[in-house]
Amino acid sequence: MTKNCIYLSLFLTLAFAACKNEKTIPTTQTNDTITEIYYSTDPDYALANKNAQELVIHLEKEQKDLKQKLKTANKKEAEALFIDYYKKLSVIVDSISTAETNTLANYHKFGKVKHDTILRKELVYDKLGLYFRKVDSTKYDFKIKPGYFYNLFHNKISSEFEQYLKLRYKEHKFLYDLQFKNDKISLENLRELIVSWEKFIIQHKDFKFIDYAKKSYADNLTMYLFGTVENPTFEITTKKLFVENEQEYISFVKKNPKLISAEITKTFLKHFYVNDKNFTAEEFYLDLKEFTKNEISEKIK
Repeated sequence: MTKNCIYLSLFLTLAFAACKNEKTIPTTQTNDTITEIYYSTDPDYALANKNAQELVIHLEKEQKDLKQKLKTANKKEAEALFIDYYKKLSVIVDSISTAETNTLANYHKFGKVKHDTILRKELVYDKLGLYFRKVDSTKYDFKIKPGYFYNLFHNKISSEFEQYLKLRYKEHKFLYDLQFKNDKISLENLRELIVSWEKFIIQHKDFKFIDYAKKSYADNLTMYLFGTVENPTFEITTKKLFVENEQEYISFVKKNPKLISAEITKTFLKHFYVNDKNFTAEEFYLDLKEFTKNEISEKIK
C-alpha cells in the first residue's frame, strides 16, 4: 500500500506466490468495496500518517455518527449514508492495516500462544467489528466483519440495495467461517450463491453498483470452477477433475440449461477436455483460467 493511495479493492486475488503450485491456484479472498480512493483526490480521508490509536478513536466516532443519522433517515437518505460511510469506514480500516503493519507482519507466528498485547488488540478491534483476516499463509490485514453493513441498514434501504448487501454478507460469511471455523465452502452453497448473483444482475441491470455485483458473480463463479488453494477442483499435474466436481458440473449443466452460469460451466468443461492433452500442467491451467475469465466477461458484459 503506497502513501499516495489506498485500494479498497482487496476481493478475490485468485493466485498467490507461496510456492510454485500456488502461483496458479485461486484463493478465497473477497472484496467489499464500492470504489477506489486516492489520497490525492480525497484529502479529507488522508489517514496514512495516523497511528492506530488515533484511527481506532476515529473509527468509533464515525460508527456512532452513522448509527445516529440512521435513526431518522428515510430510504433515500439511508442509501446515501451507506455510500458515504462505506467509503469512510473502509478507508479507516485500510489505514489501520497500514498503521499496524508490524503486528500484521508477525501475526501468523503467534498461533494460539499470543502475547497480552496482541490479545488486547484483538479485543479492541473485535469491539469495533473488525478482525484479523488471513490473506495467505503469512499475510494478514484488517477486515470489517461480515454482515456489519447488512445488519445496520436492514429494512432501511430499497429492496435492491438490501439484496445486494445480503449477498455480500453471505459470500463474506463463507470466507469468514472458512478462516475461523475451518468450514469448507460446499459446492452446493457456492452454486446457490452464484445463481443468486446471476438473478440479481439480470433483474437489476440499472443498479448503481451493478459492476461490483458482476465482479462478485465472476469471482464466485471462478472459485466454483477452480476452487481454492486448500480445495482445488482438479489435480493440476495430471489435469484431471476430481470426481465430485465433475459430477457437480455435469449435473448443474443438465438441470439448468437456461442459466448463464450453467452455460459458462459447460464451455469450461468442453475447453478442459479438449485441451488437457495439449499443454503442460502450468500452461493448461493458465490457458483454462484465461479462457474462463474471458467467457464470464463476455456473458455478463
